Amino acid sequence: MEYLSASSVSESDPGGEAELNVWNRLKRAFNTDERGVLYHQYPIIQKGGNRFDRKPDFVLLHEEMGLVILECKGYTIDQIDRIEGDTWILEGVTQKTASPLEQARDQGFHLQSYFQRESRLRSGGQCVVSMTPVVMLPSIERSEWEERGFTGPAAPRVITGDELGAQTLRDRLDQLPSLDPLSKEEYDVARAVLSCGQPISGSHGSPPEDPTTRGEYYDIVTTGIRELDMRQQEIGLRIPPGPQQIRGIAGSGKTVLVAMKAARMLSDPDEWAPNVDTPRIALTFKTKSLYEHITSLTERFYQRFGGEQLEDADAEIDILHGWGGGRTGDGVYYRVVNQVDGVHYRNYSDAKSAFPDADDEQEAVVGEVLEKADGDIPDLWDAILVDEAQDFGPQFLNLCLESLTGANRLIWAYDEAQDLGSLEAPSPKNLFGTDEDGNALLDLSGTYKNGPQKTYIMRKAYRSPHQLLMTAHALGMGLKRDGGPVQMITRQDGWENLGYNIDGDFRKTGSEAVLTRPTENSPHPLQGEYPPDKYITHRSFASKADEIEWIAEQLRQDIFENGLDPEDLLVISLSGQRRNGKSNRDFCQTNLEHALDKFDIELNTAWASEDSPPADDEKAFKQPGEVTLSGINRAKGNEAASVYVMGADSTVEETWRDSELKRRNQLFVALTRSRAWCTVTGTNPGSMFHSEVEAVLEEVQKDSPTLSFEVPESRDLDHELEEDTADLVDTGIDDFL
Repeated sequence: MEYLSASSVSESDPGGEAELNVWNRLKRAFNTDERGVLYHQYPIIQKGGNRFDRKPDFVLLHEEMGLVILECKGYTIDQIDRIEGDTWILEGVTQKTASPLEQARDQGFHLQSYFQRESRLRSGGQCVVSMTPVVMLPSIERSEWEERGFTGPAAPRVITGDELGAQTLRDRLDQLPSLDPLSKEEYDVARAVLSCGQPISGSHGSPPEDPTTRGEYYDIVTTGIRELDMRQQEIGLRIPPGPQQIRGIAGSGKTVLVAMKAARMLSDPDEWAPNVDTPRIALTFKTKSLYEHITSLTERFYQRFGGEQLEDADAEIDILHGWGGGRTGDGVYYRVVNQVDGVHYRNYSDAKSAFPDADDEQEAVVGEVLEKADGDIPDLWDAILVDEAQDFGPQFLNLCLESLTGANRLIWAYDEAQDLGSLEAPSPKNLFGTDEDGNALLDLSGTYKNGPQKTYIMRKAYRSPHQLLMTAHALGMGLKRDGGPVQMITRQDGWENLGYNIDGDFRKTGSEAVLTRPTENSPHPLQGEYPPDKYITHRSFASKADEIEWIAEQLRQDIFENGLDPEDLLVISLSGQRRNGKSNRDFCQTNLEHALDKFDIELNTAWASEDSPPADDEKAFKQPGEVTLSGINRAKGNEAASVYVMGADSTVEETWRDSELKRRNQLFVALTRSRAWCTVTGTNPGSMFHSEVEAVLEEVQKDSPTLSFEVPESRDLDHELEEDTADLVDTGIDDFL
């Protein structure tokens, strides 16, 4: 049995004491091994009615009982004058009438409509999940209820206060009328529906039972309903009263959860901003091509929670790029700078000219605004949600904080080990500073009172098979590199934060450490369905032209023989080397277009523009019916069924291009764009890089892969990944152990 509270109800709220009492009693009525899930304040919002009557108090899905909607009322027997049909006539309370059973029934029918959309939950056109509405009356005893004559066939179904003992309550629940128990498959599908999985699910059909081609195997990944796990639901459904950080491994679903949380806040603004007429939210991000995806996700989740279109919400949302400008439309920096006297907006070119030594042009222009404003930034939003926060610097996040109203409701999601510059998430101390005593100005340790955690760590990776994820981490850190790793996690809890188990002693330089990844932390749909040695392919070639010709042939096979759609194929070019007088970009594009033209395959190029913010025509990443060719900056934040990482040997060979640390991080990001298959190619067959790849693949291409490496001398590392996050690990991990 599982339990999740999406509520911020406290004992001081109207009916709050009774509701929390019932919640605690309900949790005692079930055994741990039962197949069921119980929600407190399940987030489907009905706009009519009192603030505390807008969503069901308790929703129970149980394999034996079906769907049970429990509406809790703290009335005493003297406060119920009479019951006429579904209407309760009240006295001595603010409300004159109430219809708790009808309210529960309507909410149950609403949830059943979501079940009805799934073919496996229909039989003869009817929903197989039975629904029973119940009214919970913790302040009334059964004898009082019966003495008032509230009995008989037409009487509402209630559970009274003297029936809340663990066994008595369970007996009352077992006596509820229901249809046949749900089968295992029916329960699993219904549970996925309740998890809010429909907005992120693809086709509702069924994949082939005996797949043979990549296209058929990929149907297993994309069809059917996807389920959010309990950790994801807790993050997405609970609204914090202040700042919150979400840390997670690549592919753990942070973008989905940021959109889900934004929609949740839009659907129920009274819960988090009860005194604001029209709360305003900003949802911002760095990657240009995320705009369409994150907007669509937010719209779908809002439809799920609110039952209406996003433009009809009682709150307002700005989904906008971090920079913004004349070509690209609104942005956080663009919006703020135009509200501050004495400083003017700078586009990317202006920023490069004004700050030629800056490592990050956006940080430079934002820092200029903060300095000129001197604390006088206008309050533009009541909440700001930041996706891809690892790509924004401290100045930008501080600008967001300064742009908020008093609650400081800044929620940011870090992709653990997916920054193009480093594989770490900076701590709040480094982001927002400390007071005179060295304490973080934004304390993100522990939990809010009667609320969610301040910091979440997500270990499960859903996007890529775990063989591929282990390969990405090994190559990104250089665990098998000749000469030792470039960067490294040197603490056991740091590896655990990424979902690994590690056997080794980091105090003993040169000793062996062995990594394993529990299958529950990489629940990929193809796990156990596909040969583990076929997810990753590695090839090296004598020339770039040969490499491109071979990739073109593999793309042809993927489309015409393996049954994948062209838009499910992504080629990422990592090299920066000029060839035949052309930039790497132009050379790869020209030659790949020519090679694919022989097969009548269209190529969509998605390069990052020189002007950092996205133009309108740069927001989309994929094009229907076309293979995508991209550099790493545009590819980041996107995904594909089959990814070709071209020029991967440049990670080691192109010493003139950035640092090896940064080049390895780019390789890591490229590898983790894949939802199923990845092909790593390069030139220079004798390069140490290719030997390193083969050494990694030899260990990980197994059903239960392990990865061994020598513990390095920490002084030899360019970066110890947990050095900026040690405080967060100490305070944020307890809930996961």
